[in-house]
Amino acid sequence: MTISKFYNLKWWQLALIAAGVSFIGGLSGGIPKKEERKLYNKKTKQAPWAPPAWLFAPAWTFNNFFLIKALVKILDKKDITQKRKLMLLQGVIWAIFFSFNYVYFRKKSPILAAAWTMADAVLATASFIIAMKDDKKLALDYLPLVLWTGFATTLADYQALKNPDPIFKTPALLN
Repeated sequence: MTISKFYNLKWWQLALIAAGVSFIGGLSGGIPKKEERKLYNKKTKQAPWAPPAWLFAPAWTFNNFFLIKALVKILDKKDITQKRKLMLLQGVIWAIFFSFNYVYFRKKSPILAAAWTMADAVLATASFIIAMKDDKKLALDYLPLVLWTGFATTLADYQALKNPDPIFKTPALLN
């Protein structure tokens, strides 16, 4: 079964692309020493409802699978009335994805991480709503990202309030 007539991608090919894209996105945070990453994760105050750190890579691979699937559908279909808007939203979503690890792990800015996460949630929701008008199946491809970024926003906001920010030179706003 193919996902797209034009691109002729099968589900497993999309999965491989999603895994590759997720790996490349992870590189924007640099490759810190294991001890350095552990110290940063331990030092950073996490929300009590935060999942374990290892869950984020598979969650993003899952999200990227559906985001790429949506992109292929958008490129393939001619009858999407808001095609240009959806393409623009996709571009900004990808820009956020590829720069997030940089602001979070390299710059260690919980405020920027919260802003990036909130923007991602807003863009995913807007994409879902716009796609819903033309193609409900296309809209469903945005649902994993809407749900994940909605949840991740609560985690990022908690971190932004409970941790100092070296970029903005602010102390933790809540102790």
